[in-house]
Amino acid sequence: MKNKKWMSIMILSLVAVFAAGVTLAYFTDTSGPVTNTFTMGNVEILLDEADVDAVADDFGGFTWEANEEADRVYGNTYTNIYPGAFLPKDPTVTNTGSNPAFVRVMITVENFGSEDVAPSSLWLATLGAGWVLDDVASGAGVYVYNYTDVLAPGLLTTPVFTSLTIPASFNSAQMASIGDFNLVIEAHAIQAQGFADVAAAFAAYGAQP
Repeated sequence: MKNKKWMSIMILSLVAVFAAGVTLAYFTDTSGPVTNTFTMGNVEILLDEADVDAVADDFGGFTWEANEEADRVYGNTYTNIYPGAFLPKDPTVTNTGSNPAFVRVMITVENFGSEDVAPSSLWLATLGAGWVLDDVASGAGVYVYNYTDVLAPGLLTTPVFTSLTIPASFNSAQMASIGDFNLVIEAHAIQAQGFADVAAAFAAYGAQP
């Protein structure tokens, strides 16, 4: 009788130990950590144009030709121009950044002496596809053209214009009144995301501090 009782106690003890062991055997797992990476985009543009060479003509003067094989440049100089002169010029904007953008160009005419001739008449006939005059942003001697399409990264606009032409009808007095002048061309860009069109984008651009 005593032995049976001891065996019962031993069995209960073993069961208790076994049961205690089970309660400590939890299912566990570990996952992660998860790393979230945020890479900032950017808006960057390049404004350039074809290099223009002056080529001697048969009359001791010059004509001008775009050298498409040369590296593009950031400006050209035209000398001894005359009525009827055709001056190649193709300012173009390239999106070199990582975000799509809206772009515009601002053309400031410096030292244009004539009050009878609108400077824009010299290039308006060759205005590139997609470029539209912004009447609100333009003013005296300043012409702003918006590019209506979104410019994707790596792509370029059509040229703002492809040439300047001095009207053949100009007489010597008109040429003298125009004088020596400069075209200062500046390009602006703003992200396309968040804006319905180029007008809304540059309204926000102008409202920046």
